[in-house]
Amino acid sequence: MTKQSSLSSLFYIIAFILIFSGCAQLRPASNPLLDKQALVLASQAKSFNQQIIASKGTGWARIETKTKTDKFKIAWAAVSPNKIRITVLMSGLPIETIIATGEKITFFSHTGEHSKYSYNSKDPDMEDYIQVPIKMSEIILILLGRIPVKKFDNAYFSPSDPSLSSISLEQNWKWVTQSLHFNEKGKIYGLKSRDLSGKILYEIMITQYKIYDFGDIPIKIEIKDMNNRKLTLDITSFQPNPPIKESVFRLTESG
Repeated sequence: MTKQSSLSSLFYIIAFILIFSGCAQLRPASNPLLDKQALVLASQAKSFNQQIIASKGTGWARIETKTKTDKFKIAWAAVSPNKIRITVLMSGLPIETIIATGEKITFFSHTGEHSKYSYNSKDPDMEDYIQVPIKMSEIILILLGRIPVKKFDNAYFSPSDPSLSSISLEQNWKWVTQSLHFNEKGKIYGLKSRDLSGKILYEIMITQYKIYDFGDIPIKIEIKDMNNRKLTLDITSFQPNPPIKESVFRLTESG
């Protein structure tokens, strides 16, 4: 090997290390006993209501931006992990139906606002439709009464919160981190997603739970980004694990 090729190889090795070390999370030093407690709480949050694998329900959705606010009635049927049918209504009449199947997403206007269209996507980004940067899989989890906690490799109490009510979650080699926030009763009231610089991408706030005989369900949820765009969900009825036929996720010509 020539001297020049050796230097080139060394350059690429160093570049590789720098790039991937930049992707790895640099977590602060912490107490191992507290880390175990944080891991237990984070795991409980990720498995919250995991017994609910399907749901039907109704509610209100309010979308707020800097320039306008829209409020709609919604009805949905969802099946974990990636199937959902949402119908948007105004004055009791359907105006839009959205169906995601884990392979594609379809939009159908009941008012003729646009023609039916679909595009392939396993997990569509919903920012263009609900104005906040959240995935359809996260919307499905929320409408199943669950918490959209991503996979994580590290969990520890946030050093900036001495009350031990905030837990940082990190996944190796990922650019996005999450943090869980608990109220004084130990209930989750917040989930924030940040980039590696610490900038908040969006946050999910649970402002009210409803107690059912099968468990607690978040029924008032706010999802907002740092541009003051907000989606507020107010769930008025919720049915866990109902029978849902596969045909629900197929749109007929009549809609």
